[in-house]
Amino acid sequence: MPNSEPESGLNFNFIMPAALLLVLLIVPFSINSFMHLMSAKRQFNPVIMKLPMDSTAITIPSAVKQYESFEVALNLETKQLSRFLNEIVATASEGTSIQGITGVVSPYMKAEIAGEDFEIDRQGPQEPVSAYNGMGSWRWRVIPESSGSHDLKFQLHLLTQDAGQQTEKILDLAEARFSVQANPSEWFKRNGLWIALSLLVPVVIILGLRRRYAR
Repeated sequence: MPNSEPESGLNFNFIMPAALLLVLLIVPFSINSFMHLMSAKRQFNPVIMKLPMDSTAITIPSAVKQYESFEVALNLETKQLSRFLNEIVATASEGTSIQGITGVVSPYMKAEIAGEDFEIDRQGPQEPVSAYNGMGSWRWRVIPESSGSHDLKFQLHLLTQDAGQQTEKILDLAEARFSVQANPSEWFKRNGLWIALSLLVPVVIILGLRRRYAR
């Protein structure tokens, strides 16, 4: 009988952290699954162009999963695009230029993609990985860090010649929308150890205090 109280207290000390661990593991999975279910019900237009261009210039996968890398490709006829922009600049009245671009646009361009909760292998403006006969091609490897709906923004860095001065302009090209599927198993691999450690520390402290006051 004298040992029943310490034994019950000890059991309680282990049951509570185990219950907390179970809650901390189940709740994020449930939230991720719910967000994925809700986002799947929405209708996504995967690529929204900011210029009157064919969206097939951008290649993205139809489905992506959290923590799993995928490739994003941009294939652009840079000479044709610079010619198109120069025609617009030449015919536009003052104050109506496309995204503030003035002067003569060079076919030499760099491209950049950016988005929140994405890990992108090549950051900042990038030269094309290949360029031939007026066609430039870019490639990126992207890893979504969280589930739900996310956007990747595509920008072009242009060189323009205006009144004898060369300047760089940034042109918004497109936005790619993704519905990222949750990945509970990978989430557990990345976060399970830290959750377990965060629960073990209070258990050790509680056991230490109980032994100290039991003396």
